Amino acid sequence: MNRNNINAKPILSRRQLLGLVAGSTAAGLIGSPLAAFGATTPTPVAASGAGRIVKVHFPGMRQKWFPHPIAARQMVDRAICGLAGVSDPGRAWAKYLSATDRVGIKINCLGTRPSSSMKEIVYAIADSIRDFGVADANIVIFDMFASNMMGGRFNQRTNRRKMRVLAHKEGQYQKPWIKAGPAKARFSEILQWTTAIINVPPIKDHDLAGVTCTMKNMTFGTVEKPHLNHHCVNEAIAHLWATEQIRSRVRVNIVDGSTILYEGGPKRNLKAMVPHECLYATTDPVAMDTIAGQLIEEQRAANRMRTLAAVGRPPKFLKLAEELGLGIADPTRIRLETIELPPFTPLSK
Repeated sequence: MNRNNINAKPILSRRQLLGLVAGSTAAGLIGSPLAAFGATTPTPVAASGAGRIVKVHFPGMRQKWFPHPIAARQMVDRAICGLAGVSDPGRAWAKYLSATDRVGIKINCLGTRPSSSMKEIVYAIADSIRDFGVADANIVIFDMFASNMMGGRFNQRTNRRKMRVLAHKEGQYQKPWIKAGPAKARFSEILQWTTAIINVPPIKDHDLAGVTCTMKNMTFGTVEKPHLNHHCVNEAIAHLWATEQIRSRVRVNIVDGSTILYEGGPKRNLKAMVPHECLYATTDPVAMDTIAGQLIEEQRAANRMRTLAAVGRPPKFLKLAEELGLGIADPTRIRLETIELPPFTPLSK
């Protein structure tokens, strides 16, 4: 029997954190992979669950580097059910998606195989929303670069009658540049085609922002030439998330906590990667990135490394994002609910 352990306490105290932070299924099925792509007007779901995160811990869920597919699906279903407060995954997804939504699953493959969104988790999410009723033709898994995606075990799939796996090169970018605070951006055509996003990042250290998880995956991973905003990385993360293009589309964040990369991100560093065997689900990206920062700091401390603030890259975007009304960065207001599953044992063949 599954055992639930609900723990509402933040991982770090407020004082400790101050050290860390100084529509249409079949439209145009004939033609190129992106013939039906174009800007849409998503119907946003009312914001809910501010400061609330559901964590599913499944010991033994990995086989060497990668999750077991059966364990991945169990974790996805338990996470979305826990977040929605229901026992059936279909009813859970109905709180965040419509069966007619055009769903983008945004992954992060910059770290290639070891430190990317794990294929098993991503495909489990796709299977789960397909079972809920979203048509194959309305599901797109996407990221920036095809080479990184292939390195992360995601081969391009362009058949528009089926679920697609695409890089930005399959489309274009919106024509006008938009301003968001000090940042500027042109969003991917793939993003604009979607009416709903499931954001599926890993948990990683970042060489500029300190933390890359939910917010940076969307704000720097859906635009052209993200390096143009590196000079204002923290402000860009917060202000770009606040744009209609992102904020109205992201319905839920399902964070792949198979591992934690605590130094050397955002790419890869096998010496600073540890198993975590968790999945997180939340509608609050700020709260999730606050927890991700705490997890990274814990691993840095355990390995006798200096804090992110001490090495000059505290995640300042958290406080700014809270000030913009995007979520909760105060750890005393974050409720982390943990679902503990018994150790996973693969079924005998």
